[in-house]
Amino acid sequence: MRAGVAIACVALIASVSGCGPSAPPPVPPPVAVTTTALVAFDGTYRGTIQLTAAAPTGSQRSWCDTPPDITLVVQNGAFAYTLAHPNVPQGQGFSSSPTFIVNVETDGSFNSTSPNGQAQMTGRITGQQVTGQISGSACGYAFTAQRS
Repeated sequence: MRAGVAIACVALIASVSGCGPSAPPPVPPPVAVTTTALVAFDGTYRGTIQLTAAAPTGSQRSWCDTPPDITLVVQNGAFAYTLAHPNVPQGQGFSSSPTFIVNVETDGSFNSTSPNGQAQMTGRITGQQVTGQISGSACGYAFTAQRS
C-alpha cells in the first residue's frame, strides 16, 4: 500500500508542479509615470494675470479685482495657486481667495478645480512659458508667465 501512496503522491506533485499545461505568463505591471518627466517643468514662473470677464456690475465689479502679478512655483510637476480677491467682503459666504492644487501632466497641460467647485484653472507649460485661464462663476482671467 505504501507503494500505491507513493505513486499517487508523485502523480499529484507532477500535475501541480507544471507537468500539465502551462499557465499563461504573468501580466507585466502597469508602467508608472515617473516624476522624472514632470520635473522638466519645475521652476519659478513670473508674469501677469488680467481680468478678462466680469459678470458683477456696479460696486460688485471690483470683487473680481486681483493683483496683476502672478508667481507659480512648480515642484515635482505640481503647484498651488491662490487667486486673491481683496475686495470681496469678508463673512458674506463668498470665496474670497480660492486655492487651486494643480498637477502638471506629462505634456505640460493642467486642469484644476477650486475646492468649492465654482472655478477652474487650465493651461499649459511650453518651453519656458506657462499660459492659462481661470474661469469662475462671476470672473474670468488670463495669465502668462516666464520661467525665471
